[in-house]
Amino acid sequence: MFRLLAVLLVGMYAAMLIGGQDRGQTRFGLMQAKAEKSAVSQPIALAETATETETVAERAATPAPVAAPASQVVVASFVPEKPLMSAPVLVEAAPIAPPTLPEGRVLYVGSKSINVREGPGKDHAVIDRLPKGEAVLVLVEGEGPEGWSLIRIEGDGIEGYVASRLLIEE
Repeated sequence: MFRLLAVLLVGMYAAMLIGGQDRGQTRFGLMQAKAEKSAVSQPIALAETATETETVAERAATPAPVAAPASQVVVASFVPEKPLMSAPVLVEAAPIAPPTLPEGRVLYVGSKSINVREGPGKDHAVIDRLPKGEAVLVLVEGEGPEGWSLIRIEGDGIEGYVASRLLIEE
């Protein structure tokens, strides 16, 4: 057990020595900053007549001024012609009319299920089926036992005809 642990530790140490060496890799975002830094910095020339109180470290700490060429200096200024922000303009909103209630009365399906048709009569196509107890808005009521009522189901937007005898008041 001790030998296995020792081999593992030596392997980890060797991997850290080899893999942990700095081979000069630079992250992509830092490459431009490194290039600009090396272009700006200039070696400091040591004067031969240095005073005794001035040390080499003090000379290295104060770099020589670098003058930029006059062609690269651009003076920029921004003066807006009008204010960048202005107060919002208040617009009076038109009054909202209350929703109008549809004309007609509410009836309920009294049969097990009924067909809603495109037109009055059994010869028209079936649009939808309504289950028992479904509320419908009757727009135009049909007369007699064979009358057909024009209905609308508000939630679904379905409008069609059903047999009047199959609708009840609840």
